[in-house]
Amino acid sequence: MKKTVKVITVILKVVLIVFLVVTLNRIFMPKYINENRDGRISAEYYPFSNYTDVIFAGSSTVYSDISPAVLWEKEGISSYVRANASQPVWISYYMIEDAIRCHKPELVCLDMTFAKYDDDFVEEPSTRKSVDGMRMSPSKIKCALASMGEDEKLMEYIIPLFRFHTRWKELTWDDIRYAWYFGAVTQNGFIDDKNIKAAEDADLVYSEDERRLSPKNVLYIEKTIKLCQDNGIGIMLMKTPAHSSNWTDSLDEDIRAIADRYGIKYINFDMYNDDIGLDYSTDTPDEGSHLNTSGAIKFSGYLAHELKKDYEITDRRNDPGYVRRWEKILNR
Repeated sequence: MKKTVKVITVILKVVLIVFLVVTLNRIFMPKYINENRDGRISAEYYPFSNYTDVIFAGSSTVYSDISPAVLWEKEGISSYVRANASQPVWISYYMIEDAIRCHKPELVCLDMTFAKYDDDFVEEPSTRKSVDGMRMSPSKIKCALASMGEDEKLMEYIIPLFRFHTRWKELTWDDIRYAWYFGAVTQNGFIDDKNIKAAEDADLVYSEDERRLSPKNVLYIEKTIKLCQDNGIGIMLMKTPAHSSNWTDSLDEDIRAIADRYGIKYINFDMYNDDIGLDYSTDTPDEGSHLNTSGAIKFSGYLAHELKKDYEITDRRNDPGYVRRWEKILNR
């Protein structure tokens, strides 16, 4: 009897400790409710994962340029944007791996915009926003290991309290209020921006640098392709439209060579600005680096048509479960 009581006592203590650690993690982690909303994208995916047929992965141009609501309304495509500010290809790979673990999509669209950076690219604040919102899994751990800087520790990603404990001085009621908050602040990963700041130059001119894909970028692009093909999932490489000179024709050549080698599509949507109807005097909030909401609506409508034309994506507008879910999303 005494032994049973001791065992129960130990179990209760362990449960209490785990509950306290989880609760403190949630209190001390940044909430990203009213600012830096992209920090909510990773966590908001899971309640919608079973209704996701298309995954878009990439950096901030993806969450600002692609509106899943437009894809739904135009072609009945049910999608989610798993992107974040400054998200390199290796983080996108593990976002996709994690998504497949949750629910197998019909198509993955991997954006190449951030493939312009070299292997040593590290931006800890952005990495935290991508990784901290992921549920604990081997994908999350591997993602952290692939993305950390030399001074970062894996345990700080497993137990974020170790990283954010110094926030105690700046905690507010919102940190407690939203500790267990599961409501959405994005629209399936899309973040609207109605600001307008026109691009200065009328014509888009790429940099003349002979910039090439780095080995780590090549590795993770190929890993993503193989992951999708091994799972019978369609895969498309793309570059979301932007009016920016920080891209090169040589990067295009390298990406297209990989796509050709694996027999998949690569589309640089900068080449279709006129077809899309983009006007960089009105459709950008930051002189062309990203699209604002009006630009995203135009591009997403064009993208919906292209995806439906080139891939066998199920139209879910007659599926009651999907319709109910999308009614909730559109009526937020």
